[in-house]
Amino acid sequence: MKTTLLVLLAGMSFTLLVDLLFYRATRPLFRSRRARGIYWLVAILFLSGIACYHLSMPRLKGPGGYFWAGKGIMLLLLYYVPRVAYLVTRALFLLKRRGWIERVAASVALLSFLVILDGVTLGRYRYEVTRVTVTIPGLPPAFDGLRVVQLSDLHLGSLGRGYPGIRRMVEEVNALHPDVVVITGDVVNNFAGEILPWSDELGRISATLGKFAVTGNHDHGDYTRWDSPTGKENNTREFYRNMEACGFRVLENEGVPLALANDTIFLCGVENWRKPPRRSYGNLQQALRGTDGRVVVLLSHDPVHWREEVIHHPVALTLSGHTHAMQVGFRVGKYSWTPARYFFPEYNGLYERDGKQLYVSRGVGYLGIPGRIGRGPEITLLQLVN
Repeated sequence: MKTTLLVLLAGMSFTLLVDLLFYRATRPLFRSRRARGIYWLVAILFLSGIACYHLSMPRLKGPGGYFWAGKGIMLLLLYYVPRVAYLVTRALFLLKRRGWIERVAASVALLSFLVILDGVTLGRYRYEVTRVTVTIPGLPPAFDGLRVVQLSDLHLGSLGRGYPGIRRMVEEVNALHPDVVVITGDVVNNFAGEILPWSDELGRISATLGKFAVTGNHDHGDYTRWDSPTGKENNTREFYRNMEACGFRVLENEGVPLALANDTIFLCGVENWRKPPRRSYGNLQQALRGTDGRVVVLLSHDPVHWREEVIHHPVALTLSGHTHAMQVGFRVGKYSWTPARYFFPEYNGLYERDGKQLYVSRGVGYLGIPGRIGRGPEITLLQLVN
């Protein structure tokens, strides 16, 4: 509660400061009392919206709230980020009021507005298919060239009913002709019912050896206040039923053998694992039971699990998500940047340590920021080779 209050106060203080500085920098635009009144009325509305967001999110009782909260965040970004860009650009020139500086600052503000607008509209479903070849020593010959498509962090509750992205995602996946399709957690935001509008589309995903999933930190309904423990338990059971209806087997701290010809590897999955003191459902030892001597591919939502525990076990490849690559960043040539690099040692891409490998997907959906700004949604095709 104390942390939530501090975040709330910080957010409101920041937006109020931006409003004050922007008003001072552009004061000639607000000569009339009416213009000044509208300006500060809008500022008050945004401050009220920030307060309502922080106070109401833990009390949401249905998936629709996340959709509308996302729209509010979109307006907040479109309104404040260009203002910050304008103020920062002017500050770089020591607040000189020459005409060309004003024009440069205004251009930077407009550019930031257009980049955000693209990210929260078309950028949400401008899928990037990442093709990765993963060398696994000892991979049985029958599995050489196995095609695994990884999806992650769908966050279906963030999507409106008319959202075209899921259909496009399914078409992209099927065009890759995968042997196995996996979802590495956070299918929903909180509520199992978020799956229902998309059941038919998810059911159309095709894979010759099967479709599998694990839970993420949002799939257990931990981010809302339930009327009773029974309500939360029923939600979790419904989640598993809904995923099964879409043709996905949710791996609950278990492994399944994948057989081709006379060869076998294991696909294992842990329920959401979190570093203490956060609540964790994962049990790696249970998931790996009976896999001795076989090549193991593990699904585990949080990539921190790989660094903290998985790397000490005979797991050849781990597939994770969770980071979203913060849904913000840019790429120029071979160089890419996202603020996720300051929060996660492994945040997007293929990593290797002590002969063990990890692939972290930045996911296909979104939460909070209602889009993808410079870091598009990712569908990953991993081809396993010996």
